[in-house]
Amino acid sequence: MTTTTTPSKLAVIFAGEELPAIMLDGSSVQVRVRAMPARHLGKVLATCTDEAALLDLVCSVPSPVDDKEERLFAGWQPVPANWADNLNDEDPSYAKLLDTAKRLNFSRAAAWGERQIAAKQFQAPILLKADEALMPIVRNLASQILSQMPSASSASPTTKS
Repeated sequence: MTTTTTPSKLAVIFAGEELPAIMLDGSSVQVRVRAMPARHLGKVLATCTDEAALLDLVCSVPSPVDDKEERLFAGWQPVPANWADNLNDEDPSYAKLLDTAKRLNFSRAAAWGERQIAAKQFQAPILLKADEALMPIVRNLASQILSQMPSASSASPTTKS
């Protein structure tokens, strides 16, 4: 059944799924795989071929402190650097974490990348026109500045043996 209600702002902030993860030492930890906000989709693209970096980016673990009023993402904290290196990649939970990270982020990151390409294609001709318009002014200013400088030949040292 499809819902007709729009998600609250908090639902968007907390978008993601909780899964158990098995660490190399055999311990289990509850992990939240985030659907990254738009401002971080470039980081998703940058890490999409590095499983560990991707998991380090999108995963959060329970916060050891009851900080529900101090954090926007209450009860969860980002994983420490290189955290994913401690996951047991032979356990099925590892594949589930990766699949969830991809499902929640890859198509959105790809669409974001396409929008960035379109923006650069729009921007490029404008930048070229600006360069063409400004370059004569820059050359003229540089020429005036250089003409005011003392001649290099009078300032160069002589080398007599």
